Amino acid sequence: MRLILRDFTPADEPEVLALFADCDDWFQAATGHPSGPGDVQSLFYALPEGAAFEQKHLLVAQAQGMIGFVDLVVGHPAQGEASIGFFLVPRDLRRWGIGTEMAKALAERFPDVTRVHVRLDDFKPGNEFLKALGFVRNGQRAVLEVAPRSAGR
Repeated sequence: MRLILRDFTPADEPEVLALFADCDDWFQAATGHPSGPGDVQSLFYALPEGAAFEQKHLLVAQAQGMIGFVDLVVGHPAQGEASIGFFLVPRDLRRWGIGTEMAKALAERFPDVTRVHVRLDDFKPGNEFLKALGFVRNGQRAVLEVAPRSAGR
């Protein structure tokens, strides 16, 4: 079974809202409140300072159904870099390697990205995941240096 990372479509909204509800532990840690019905629509307008709407990517991970969601801004804070707003996997599928497969799919889809930024929160499982991927803590953020990809790989 191959994981596919594709662009979010409006038809995905019910499944994404269900995923958000399943990931309330992350929403509580990151925002202080549970997810709500307007959270998907608000993602379209949530941009870090200095980012343009065209840089925003909302991505759905699929492998026999939706299994994850990524909020990503490419080319931010600088060219060749990306900022991840969040990266969600359902509770019952965590620690099965799905997040790692999603990270690989992101690297394949965006080969020019050589540095990834993530805002840290009080969500211990997410912070442990970032550490396992090689992210290095830098204050309230974590950064991952990605080896440049050649055309042959």
